Parts: sequence; structure tokens; C-alpha cells
Amino acid sequence: MHREGPAHCGVVGRAAATQPGFRYSEALRRSGITWTPAELDAWLSDPESRVPGQAMDVQVSSPVARRRLIAYLATLEPCTPVAARRP
Repeated sequence: MHREGPAHCGVVGRAAATQPGFRYSEALRRSGITWTPAELDAWLSDPESRVPGQAMDVQVSSPVARRRLIAYLATLEPCTPVAARRP
């Protein structure tokens, strides 16, 4: 399920660092962030500025690209727990 980062299904509206099965940085776990569109925009613009000590090494500098990415993320349903998946 997780590869370079946590699964993004259902991320909009979810508390940061709560997707089961992914090892988040201590900084992000303590951040108290909820992933609203505005928070995602700030995060994607400059993660280290938003949460010093976090581990994400990607930034999206274009405001248009961030808006499009956040709009896409908002379409994703919450993740299905691994135990509930069918083969």
C-alpha cells in the first residue's frame, strides 16, 4: 500500500500522520495538522517551512499545479483497510 509515502486515499479532511502502516516523522506526528485544502496548499508549497523536521523532500512550486493536485486528492475515497480487500 505505501511506497515512497503514505497512501493518499481520503487524505483531505484526515489528520496528518494517521494513515496506518506508514512511519511518519516525529515532527509531523506532533504537528496537529488536519489536511484541509488550505493546509495542503501550504504544505505542498514548502513542507519544511510548515513543519520543521518533517521528512518529505518534495515541493510543488506552481500554485496552479498545487490547486490541481489538491482537487484530485479531494476526489479520493478513504482507504480500504488491507483486511477488508478482496483478492
